[in-house]
Amino acid sequence: MGKADFGSAKYQAKQLKALGLQKLRFYCQLCLKQCRDANGFKMHLSSPSHTGRVSNMSEDGSALAVLEQFLSQFEGDFLRLLRVNHGTKKISANKFYQEYILNDKDHVHMNATRWASLTAFVKHLGRAGKVRVELPPDEDDEFNLFIRLVDAAEPSADKREKNLQTEEERQARFLDSQIEKGKQLLSQASVENASKPHENQPVSKGPVTISLKGIGAKKAPKKPVFAASSDDDDDNNE
Repeated sequence: MGKADFGSAKYQAKQLKALGLQKLRFYCQLCLKQCRDANGFKMHLSSPSHTGRVSNMSEDGSALAVLEQFLSQFEGDFLRLLRVNHGTKKISANKFYQEYILNDKDHVHMNATRWASLTAFVKHLGRAGKVRVELPPDEDDEFNLFIRLVDAAEPSADKREKNLQTEEERQARFLDSQIEKGKQLLSQASVENASKPHENQPVSKGPVTISLKGIGAKKAPKKPVFAASSDDDDDNNE
């Protein structure tokens, strides 16, 4: 089959197809190259450019770091787009993955990570507590999963229960400390009250006597001084 003439409809169709999205499994993330089919992808994997990059990564020991970088970037971009487009609303995992692919043609592809399928990746996010994974109410197909972003500001049920238990324990410890402090103050006050009579009030060891002297006696009236003198003068005159 000959090549399409430049500017023809067939040529433009091929150009649009080349610029469009191809099958994701035929994309080499390391070389950033999209292959059209399985044969082209196989040829690329055996090409000197690809094998040379793999050999260099193996020699300098950076292969594991590169894979971890792909994994972290893929997960971060996935969750970021989910937060921006849907927030905490529920959406089909397959439908959102199509949004993720169409959002950026140069996105990190899943085949560059350790996840072999979208289902495995979604379950990983669910176990990590980053999304809530749900099955449709009328289906048992684990490949038709729904996901919902977990709001980091909203504590989970286990965390709320743990916080409640911690608060109850804190209040119980506070009450116990107040009760113990009250007992100590009461005991200290009792000791101080018991020691006060011995320190401030002397105790009499002899019998108690009461004096009644002078209670019933009456004092004699005093004689007027001038009256006595007048009587003596009268007697002398006689």
